[in-house]
Amino acid sequence: MDFFNLFTPDGVMLEPGVIYTVIALMFLYTFVGICAGFGGGLTTMPLITLMLPVKMATPLSVIVGTATAIYATWLSRKETDWRSAAVLIGFSFLGIPVGLYALSYLPDHIMKIGLGGFLILYSFYSMFIPRLPIYDRRWIAAPLGVIAGALGAAFSTNGPPVVMYGMLRNLGPAAFRGTLNAFFTANNIAVVGGLATSGILTISTFKLVIFCIPTMILGSLVGQYV
Repeated sequence: MDFFNLFTPDGVMLEPGVIYTVIALMFLYTFVGICAGFGGGLTTMPLITLMLPVKMATPLSVIVGTATAIYATWLSRKETDWRSAAVLIGFSFLGIPVGLYALSYLPDHIMKIGLGGFLILYSFYSMFIPRLPIYDRRWIAAPLGVIAGALGAAFSTNGPPVVMYGMLRNLGPAAFRGTLNAFFTANNIAVVGGLATSGILTISTFKLVIFCIPTMILGSLVGQYV
């Protein structure tokens, strides 16, 4: 039964109720990610971090997001603006070390405050600036890509800067979704590599991902046909 015992990075054993709740939340994560094209991390990270430390919640969310993004990228591969995605991906790699550093060295309560502050700011932005003016310049991929890389590595919330990029470039709906998914796939794979090499990704987190596979699959299938 040791296989089913999961621990936080600080060595605290997770209660069964916490594990079951997280598994259920992964249905919501993949459902939103497939149905909307992004937002799985934004939707579930605030709930997951109520039960798990950020050092465990972020790797879990990133791995689940990677699986979702790979599937979504395949579905939207023909509509993707691959050039825009490649530029965003390249610059995001510059931001990933910043997010990994914060996740490695900042206390958990500071990280949760940072996550909460970011979500509040993004909520106000979504409420009061629902539509950005068109600014079709490729250079904006540089700052937005770096910010997305840092946020993805720290909080698994790399979506908002990329959404802003798509709105500024006035990408069509199909190209918008495809470009986001291609970015998420490559960026998340790089983040997972960074989490593994930095020691943040633990065996317990990986096992928790395995436990979530049934709800991940179910959420993806339901999201595809909604």
